Amino acid sequence: MLRTDRYILREMAAPFVGGTLLFVAVILANTIIQAGDEIFQRQASWQNILAWLFYRLPFILTVSLPVGAMLATSLTMIRLGRDNEITPLRLGGMSVRRLFVPFYLMGLAISLLALADAELLTPPALARSNALLSRVIMQQGEAVIEPNATFRAGGETFCHVSRVDLKRAEMDFVLVYRFDHGRPAEALCAPRGVRVDGQWQLQRGQHSWFDAEGRLARCEPFETYPVAFAQNLVELWDKDKDPEQLTIRELRRRLSLALATGDRLNAVSLRYFLATKFAMPLSCLVFTLLAAPLSLRFARPQTSPFLGLLLTIIVVFFANGTINYARTIALSGPNTWLGPGLAAWAHVGIFGALAALLIWRAER
Repeated sequence: MLRTDRYILREMAAPFVGGTLLFVAVILANTIIQAGDEIFQRQASWQNILAWLFYRLPFILTVSLPVGAMLATSLTMIRLGRDNEITPLRLGGMSVRRLFVPFYLMGLAISLLALADAELLTPPALARSNALLSRVIMQQGEAVIEPNATFRAGGETFCHVSRVDLKRAEMDFVLVYRFDHGRPAEALCAPRGVRVDGQWQLQRGQHSWFDAEGRLARCEPFETYPVAFAQNLVELWDKDKDPEQLTIRELRRRLSLALATGDRLNAVSLRYFLATKFAMPLSCLVFTLLAAPLSLRFARPQTSPFLGLLLTIIVVFFANGTINYARTIALSGPNTWLGPGLAAWAHVGIFGALAALLIWRAER
C-alpha cells in the first residue's frame, strides 16, 4: 500500500465516523417519533426507554453505514480537489482509477463491517429490544394480543390464539399444530387455555395425530393438557420473529419450511429479506464506487465542502426510493413482475451500473 493510500484512508476516517453517527441520530430521532404509541405513551421508565433505543442501535447502524461510506468518499475527494492535492498525484503518473483504490478498499471494509453487524449484532439486539417492549406492555395489565394471532412456537410448531387476556391469564380457542419435514404430524385444539403456576394448560380439548401422508390417524380428548410453547406472554406478544431478527441460517431454514408447507406469500417475503442480508451491506461498496468518480467531477479549488453532503443526500434519496419501490412491488404478492431477489438487489444493480459508467468515463 502506497503512502498516498494510507493518507487518503486517514482522511476518510473522520467524515465516515461523523457521517455515520449523524445518520444514526436522524434515524434514532425518527424511531423515537414513530414509537410514541408503543412505549412512550405507556409511561415506561426512562431506563427502559434508553435500553430499548440502545438495543435498536445495531439495526440502525446497518442502514447508516452505506451513508457514512458515501459521505466520507465525497467529502474526502472534494477536499483533495479544493487543496489542489489531486493535480500533483496525476502529474506524478497516478491514474484516476489508481487514485480510487483507497476509496474502494474503505468501501469494502465497511461492507464487511455492515455484514458482520447485520448477522452477529442485529438479531440478538432486536430480540432483546422486542422482549423489553413486551415486558413494558405486559405491565399495563391489558389484553395486548391482537385477535386471531398466529405465531411460531419453536421449530416446526405453530400456535393460533383467538384472544388473550393478560389480567385473567386466559386464552380463548387455542390451536397448536406441529409439522414434521413439512407434513402435519399432530395438533392440539382447545376452546380455553389458562396459566397455572407459570405454565399454560389447555382445557377440555382434543389431541390429534396424522399419518405419513398427512391424513388424520387418531384423536383423543383430554381434560387438561400442559403446553410448553410459552413460559410467559413475551413469546405470544412477539408472535414470530421479524425477518430483521433472523440470521442467514434461520432465514434459510424458515424459507425451506414455507416452501414445504406451500406458504408462497411468506416464501416471497423470506426470499426478499434473505437477499437483503447481502445486498444492504454491499451498498457500502457500491456507494463508494459511485461517490469517488462523481465527486471527482466537482473536485475544484472553489468547490464548497457542502457539495459532498448534497451529493450524498441526493444519491441516498433516490436509493431509498428505489429500495422502497422495489420492496413494495416484490412483497405485494407471489406473482408480481419483480421477483423478491431482484427487488432486494435492484438499488445495487442500478447504482452499481451508474458507478461503472462514471469510472469508465473518468479516464477519458
